[in-house]
Order: sequence, then C-alpha cells, then structure tokens
Amino acid sequence: MKTDKIKELAARYLCPSREKGDADRYQDGTAIEIHREWRGLADTAYDYTQWCKLWGTLIKWVAAHPVQDVKAIWRYRWMFSYLTVPSFFDRLTQGQKGAALRATRNNLNYLAEHVTENLDIILSADMNLHPGSKKAEELNKKIICTDELLPALIGKGFPNCKQVLYQMIPMYLPSLINQHSPVHYIGQSEIHGLPADVCPLPSFEAGLAIEDDFPKIGCCMLTSNMPCDGSIMTTMIQDRRIGLPTNVLNVPLRWLRDEVQEYAVAEFEEAIKFIEDHTGEKFDWDAFKQACEIWNQQNECKFEKWELNKTAIPPHTGAAAWLYRIFEHQKVCGEPKALANDRKVNAILQKQVAEGKCPKTIKHRAILWNTPCNNYANFNNWLLECWGVDSVVEMIDLHGDMLIDTSSHESMLLGAAKMYQTSTMRAHTKGGYEQMVYTLWEKYEEYDCDMLIMFDQISCKGVGAISGLFEEGARARGIKMCTVRQDLMDPTSITRRDMRRDVNIFMQTVMGETPVDPTLVDFDDDQSW
Repeated sequence: MKTDKIKELAARYLCPSREKGDADRYQDGTAIEIHREWRGLADTAYDYTQWCKLWGTLIKWVAAHPVQDVKAIWRYRWMFSYLTVPSFFDRLTQGQKGAALRATRNNLNYLAEHVTENLDIILSADMNLHPGSKKAEELNKKIICTDELLPALIGKGFPNCKQVLYQMIPMYLPSLINQHSPVHYIGQSEIHGLPADVCPLPSFEAGLAIEDDFPKIGCCMLTSNMPCDGSIMTTMIQDRRIGLPTNVLNVPLRWLRDEVQEYAVAEFEEAIKFIEDHTGEKFDWDAFKQACEIWNQQNECKFEKWELNKTAIPPHTGAAAWLYRIFEHQKVCGEPKALANDRKVNAILQKQVAEGKCPKTIKHRAILWNTPCNNYANFNNWLLECWGVDSVVEMIDLHGDMLIDTSSHESMLLGAAKMYQTSTMRAHTKGGYEQMVYTLWEKYEEYDCDMLIMFDQISCKGVGAISGLFEEGARARGIKMCTVRQDLMDPTSITRRDMRRDVNIFMQTVMGETPVDPTLVDFDDDQSW
C-alpha cells in the first residue's frame, strides 16, 4: 500500500502526463492543489512572485501584532478563514494567463494589503481582546462603524476618523474564502428561531451576533435598509449585541425615480450630522470632494474595463473581476492607492488587447445574472477551464456607475446619495423591474453574448418571484439560458458540485458541447475551503 502511494506521488510530481487535465493535480475530496499550476515559464514565474508578495503582506501583518493576532484567532471562529487566503487567491487565478493573471494578482494583492490594514485597526480597538484598555478606548472614539453594504465614501468627509464596514471582516470575506465558515453561524440563527429559508447573508450576520463574534469596536453605527427584507429581519438581533448609538441611513429602492432623490439626500445629511455628534469631528467638504473626484476616476477606469470586455479579446473576466468591483465600490471608493492600482491594471489589459493576444480558449461568451455564489467564488474560472465559457459581463459587476458632480455641496450630496442607491445587489435585485430585467437583455446584446447563465439563489424571494419572466424573455429572444441553483453562502443545501452538474447537463444537452478539459466535468470538492 505504501509503495503504491509512492508511485502515485512520483507520477504526479516527476512524470506528469501532458494528456492529463487540471483536476489531476487536485486532492481527492478537497480539490486543493497538490502542486502549483504550470502556465508556461513567464506566467508561472509571475504567479509565483505575486504569491510570494502575498505571503510578505501576511507575514508583515502578523509580525506587527503577533500576540493580538493569536488572541483573535482563539477568540473568533471566523479568523481561522484568513489562514487559508493564499489557497483562496490561487483558486481565483486558476487557469489564468497573460493580462488576466496579472490583473487578478494585482487586484488581489491590493485587497490583501488593505484588508490587513483594516484588521489591524479593528483588532487594536477591539474591547473583547483588550478589556479595560485605555488605548483601545481612545481608538474607538474615532471609529465609525457602518453596515457593509453602505459604501465607505461618507467616511472620507471625516479624515481624522476610521470607517469600518462592520460585517465585512467577520462575515462577507470569510464566506468567500472558506465555504464552510457560514455553516455554524447559520445553524445558530435557525436554532434561535430565524426561518431556515431566509437568505444566508442576514442569517450569517444574526448568527455572529448570537455567538457574540462581532468585534467590540466603534463610537457609533450607521446601519441601513439594504439589501433586502431578510437583512431588516436580523437588525434587532445585531443591534442588541453591537450596543452602539445607531442611525439608519435609509436608501430608496426605485433609484431611477427623481422624486426619491430629495429623501435620499436628506438621509445622507442626517447621517453626516449623526457622525459629527458622536465623533466630535466636523464634516470636511474639501476632503469629501477630493474623494468623490478620485471615485469618479476609479469609475472611469471601470468603464474602460467594460469596453475592453466587449472586444473579441475580453481580458478582465473571472471571479476576481466582480469581487474587486464590490470591494472597490464598498470599501476603497475614493482611495488614491486603489486608483493607482486601477490605472496599473488597465495598462496591462490595454496592452494585451492592442497586441491582439488571447491566451485562453473561448468557445462561448456568457452573461451571468443575479447574485453570484459566495461559497463558489471561482465558479467563473471553472466555467472557462472546463467548457470554454467566458463570463464577459456580470450583473454583480454593473453597479455604482454614475459620476458625482463635485461643483457644489448640494451636487456632491446628490451624487453620493445616488451612489448609495446603486450599491451591490441593491442596484438590480432591489432596484426595480426595469433594472433587473430590461438591463439583462441590453447587456446581452452589448457584449455580444451567445448564452445566459441565470443564478437561481433559492433563498432570494424577490428574484425568485420573477424567474418566469426571465424564462419567457429568453425564449422570446432565442437566448439559450442555463439556470444554476445556489444558496449564496450555504454549501449544505446546494453544493459546488451541484452547481457544476447544472452547467454540465446544459452544455451537453442544449449547447451540444464537449468539454475543453474533461477532468473538470466532475470532481469532489465538498471538503475544500
């Protein structure tokens, strides 16, 4: 038995067969890679260099506060997920070469740099880790906590304060990094009476509150009515645990309507006054204007990426594209470093398109609609590697696309209010029939797609109610639509393998396709991070 194992390892490491597929380097049951992916000499070397850079960021973060970080790992269950970040980044770059690989690695490494800085802020001020600490108390006097779906732009008007997207670090990012991280917390919510069919996102948040696993930080809290009624159901549970003075920044749903904008601006103004009262700081209009102008330039960089994806060589696709857009819109809007990263990435993408290079096999151009699955963040990579389906445009990537007029205080408030109304998920899934349905058909034509992948998030009642309209619309237009079931953050109801099976059946029966890599059609990764 031992000899057989040695032969198996030798075959994998020393004599890899060129006829084997990508799945042959996966561990059974986890799909964690046994060795790094070979992408050719230049791309493999670049990928490895950026992987080492990531490790440098993580080591620097731990070395700065080793005792504090170890205490956090023992105190918070979700902290363990951050130990698997290198593996997570590898999954998001699977199969990528050329500009796509370089763009993804730059985006991800900037994300890692920013998140570790935020972890330092949060953990240094956390009264759960530092009970009775005068230093932590002083830090908290200038920390503004906000719901994770409220963009951080408002905090740029308070340059002497730190704004923390409260649920991002303990909930949203862990759900992406480790598919099993939500399971315990969702279970706790259901044990305490939250309906089992509610969306896993607010259920996860409620479970964190029940388990007392939110860091104890901040001097005040900005909450909201985003993204949906499921989240509103859990606010009472969260508010009891958080225990901070709270202001609700309500965001109108039908954001195309002019009559709601006066209300939206009033809500924004009330939020500013609330922060001023609790931080002792005055809103800095000059700092806010600078941030809005930087955000406009970030948006223009995004517009350019969208245009590049309309070409025959779409360079900015894959999971990291939509993930970075969410991160950019919610957390690093108005950040000079984020803008510098955008410009660097765009230069890489422009060069490849100008040279006419396409280092990937594209058999179909797909539009992906509805909210993607957090516990299968690299689903896009698998689509391309297995079936040659490139996700050239996604709903989750198309939001917050209006520029802010910085000519006056009033115009900035209106622009920022509209930015908040077009936040992640809210722009389409809760933004009205026109945005959710009509925009789909427009973007399908705009990006020259030949198939549609519709995520059927089984716990989302709003989109589920209009699923028939999508089917009728696709049929009337002759669009081939693949429905992929998923449950956002709960891998126990719909697994990654189940999602792949939905695609496999569609590609074989409706599209009449054969896979680019047959080894990726079916494999077991239920136990993977």
